[in-house]
Amino acid sequence: MATTRSGEYRLPGPFRRLAGNLVIAGSKWMPAFVRRSYLRRSPAYQEINADDAGAGQGKSINKWEALHLPASLSGKSVLDIGCAEGFFCQMCAKSGARRVVGIDGAPGRLLRARLAALEAGLDIEFRIEVFPSPQVREKFDCVLCLSVLHHFLANKDLWKTLKGPDMAGNLAVLKKGLEALRALTAPGGFCVIEMPYEYDDPAERQEVNFERFSQEVTSAGFARTRCLGGWEHAAKDQGNKDRIIYVAEA
Repeated sequence: MATTRSGEYRLPGPFRRLAGNLVIAGSKWMPAFVRRSYLRRSPAYQEINADDAGAGQGKSINKWEALHLPASLSGKSVLDIGCAEGFFCQMCAKSGARRVVGIDGAPGRLLRARLAALEAGLDIEFRIEVFPSPQVREKFDCVLCLSVLHHFLANKDLWKTLKGPDMAGNLAVLKKGLEALRALTAPGGFCVIEMPYEYDDPAERQEVNFERFSQEVTSAGFARTRCLGGWEHAAKDQGNKDRIIYVAEA
């Protein structure tokens, strides 16, 4: 089975995507007691509840607040790439978005996302897709790409990719990912990108210029890009990782 270039995630093939999407679509007929039993399992990736200890990435509500999305998304369409258990999809739907689509490569996470949305009475579409996907061609007013693009890189050290002359292949892959995000963002819309910067040496952090990535985003076709800085993620990772958020306007 194929994996991301980082080697951390397996990518579902055509049969797995088809079978998984059939299960996700049919889950609306799952008996309520089965649905609730499934949802009692702890999420594998996102810290869904505001009072969670944040043992994984950190509290998802902290990241949500750091995104600084408009208070109302009324009438907007939203695509969440790498949506995991669907926390940000739910928050967008609750903010009034007229359509929310979440895609991910992990069937178990998407099933949980679908069941949680049904339990909350939210109409959200979840699909197993591998970004960039020819099955996702429409444009969205808001595109979320949170902690996804660095998995395209063979070396996840983003700063080395941006500045290293020996990282041309990595940089070319990153540019293609950014261009794919621009193609999905509607005119007048925006894309929110979270990029983790991972350090082998703590001293490396002192030389990082977080604005450098903004240049790559703009060169991919976005009109302008803002760096919002980092957010309060898991304490265990704060010494060797920064999670930086960018907003790119189409």
